[in-house]
Amino acid sequence: MILNHIKIIWRNLWKNKLYSFINIGGLAIGMAVSFILLLYVYNEFSFDKYHVNDARLFKVLINQPAAGEVYTGDATPLQLAGVLQKEYPGIEKAARVSERTKTLLVYNHNTLKFPLSVVDASFLDMFSIDFVKGNKHHAFDQPASIIISESTAKALFGAKDPMGQIIKYDNSVPVKVTGVMKELPANSSFKFKAIVSWAFLESIQPGIKSYSWGNYTFNTYVLTKPGINLYALNAAIKGVIARNDPGNKENQMLLYPYSDWHLHSQFKNGVSVGGSIEYVRLFLFLALGILAIACINFMNLSTARSEKRAREVGVRKVVGASRLVIIQQFLGESVIMALFSLVIALILVTVALPYFNILAHQNLELPYREPIMWAAVLLLTVGTGIVAGSYPALFLSSFKPVRVLKGLTNAGKSTLRPRQILVIIQFTFASCLILCSILIYKQISFIRDKPVGYNQTGLIEMEEEGALEKSFENFRQDAINAGAIIEGAQTSGSLVNNGGNTWGVEWRGQIAGEEKLPFDQIVGTYHLSGTYGFKVLEGRDFSAARPADSAAIMLNEAAVKIMRFKEPIGQIVKWQGTNRTVVGVVNDFVWGSPYDPVKPAIIGFMKGWTGGIGLRLNPDKSISSDLAILQKVYKKYNPDYPFEYKFADEAFASKFQTERLLGTLSAWFTSLAIFISCLGLFGLASFSAEQRRKEIGVRKVLGASISHLWFNLSKEFIVLVIISFLIGASISFYYMSQWLAKYTYHTAISLWVFVLTIAISMVMCLVTVSFQAIKAAISNPVSSLRSE
Repeated sequence: MILNHIKIIWRNLWKNKLYSFINIGGLAIGMAVSFILLLYVYNEFSFDKYHVNDARLFKVLINQPAAGEVYTGDATPLQLAGVLQKEYPGIEKAARVSERTKTLLVYNHNTLKFPLSVVDASFLDMFSIDFVKGNKHHAFDQPASIIISESTAKALFGAKDPMGQIIKYDNSVPVKVTGVMKELPANSSFKFKAIVSWAFLESIQPGIKSYSWGNYTFNTYVLTKPGINLYALNAAIKGVIARNDPGNKENQMLLYPYSDWHLHSQFKNGVSVGGSIEYVRLFLFLALGILAIACINFMNLSTARSEKRAREVGVRKVVGASRLVIIQQFLGESVIMALFSLVIALILVTVALPYFNILAHQNLELPYREPIMWAAVLLLTVGTGIVAGSYPALFLSSFKPVRVLKGLTNAGKSTLRPRQILVIIQFTFASCLILCSILIYKQISFIRDKPVGYNQTGLIEMEEEGALEKSFENFRQDAINAGAIIEGAQTSGSLVNNGGNTWGVEWRGQIAGEEKLPFDQIVGTYHLSGTYGFKVLEGRDFSAARPADSAAIMLNEAAVKIMRFKEPIGQIVKWQGTNRTVVGVVNDFVWGSPYDPVKPAIIGFMKGWTGGIGLRLNPDKSISSDLAILQKVYKKYNPDYPFEYKFADEAFASKFQTERLLGTLSAWFTSLAIFISCLGLFGLASFSAEQRRKEIGVRKVLGASISHLWFNLSKEFIVLVIISFLIGASISFYYMSQWLAKYTYHTAISLWVFVLTIAISMVMCLVTVSFQAIKAAISNPVSSLRSE
């Protein structure tokens, strides 16, 4: 019985090669795209969940009320971890973490930089850090110890055993390798390749011990005891800061599930309102939507061939086959076709996944060795086959044997409307994707072209490492004299990425509560405006000729507005606990997110707080020439450190990575959705032309032109596309209006977007339908009328 069904299925597939190819190919493409997207979604949902203690791991957040709003951040005071572990029995362990940029590690002649974190020893017990060599419980028994990853060990020591070897931290302090850990999973928020202990950091920077409760610099993580009520624990600890730091008693602390932070890191007024989860849900919707239109395409093509299968069904019923048996046959046929599609889909995924990884900055791979993966894929494939074949099976099995054997079936007419509805669903989804893709790109272009307030062209930034802090002025002057740069400045960090904020700023005329307002802050020395291209609207930049500038600050326009200064120059502002004199006002510039309003900012003069360098390349020379000269000057002053830099414009462009990824993927998937939809439209057009061949023959005999016949056959599909567009445009307008409303600065939903969408849809429809329409229109009417 089963073998007989398989033979019939194979014969039908081979007999109708074109339709079989379209059916299987369309389903394979839909499945391949869905698999890739579902793999991405699974990776995002499993982010940071590999830790054994995942359910008990929490990140400490601080809610800071100011001017009627609550600001939520993850920077916490130094002392917080110790207090939490000591005073609250529900907390088993707590750990501080300071994630550093790449740190120089030196072994013999190997000088390499790696991402490094400073952690409390308890961190190793809280998180799943698997050791290849060494004992995690004793790795930090001595302060001058370091744990490195397998890749770091290979890069520094090659095949040599790294255990017990001495390397130089930051090319100055010797540390012993006491452990080698496995590489962290790709879906981990931690990216370090080496870790040192907090005790080590305090030994080389003893000033850290004196940090006050008001210094919010480090991250704190907590491991609760099993069975603890999080709501009750949060209620108990919310007043920790008020008890230990009366100056910030309004600030409240809360524990937030560590593995939820990756997808739910956006807070408003102290409550999580989303984050990356919105994009993950969108990709999940895309995956299911594309799979759905592939199934619809399958249904359309299957029912379009119904008349050719009608006699087969009639004969089977006459010889005793029940409707259930016939349904099983057609469902089995669709499941086997889905399995064929699965093989092609897996090949497509294997080929396309590396390109998707490059595009999405991911490291996804198919888990071929995971039985659960194969079980899920097979379950999804069989489910897809059943869903795709359900309507054709139910429809074909309903034929009356007497009528179909006499050739009196009206299958075409009875299936026309359901198939038209399916085509409308397909093109509605495609119209939504077209509109959304256009608006996403329009929004990215709108923000990208918005002035940032300083000149990014020819601007590079690098870390202030090694000897550069003390010899920066000599380095800067030599680089200018060599013609590599025209200006340079020291800063506390990158101007492209917001490096920090502060509160407790005081000024004359301040209203009660405004001392809690957060201000962006950046520290610099001299030559800031010349290097970065700020516009000094009032006053001046810091000057080496004015010793009093050691107690000076500059404000941006937003800060002047907040402070309500009519004449800001010369005003006294208390910042970082010291009265400072305002010497300049600069234009507002984009420092944090380009989508958010510019925040009030203070640019302070403070030597010793700098950690970055900005350099303006010489525009009269090529960039490659500037960098080659600059590297020679750099090596003169800092020979032990690699010459590393970032272009400001490239770093700024990375801020649009999520939106650009969304736009690119939307464009690709829109194209695939249109292609799959056109396959269904091709099948429907072919069926329609076949059903109306006698009508076409009569019309030709009566003198109808080819263009008239083409229009007659195409107009019904044009109507379907117009209906789809109207539905899709309404849905897209609603959701894209909400999406754009999240951004303070956003583009308008212009009329031309809708015109372009309907134009694309119409062109794709006519190109698809015209082949069948013209083929039918130019056919010989004699062959179609001969049987009449």
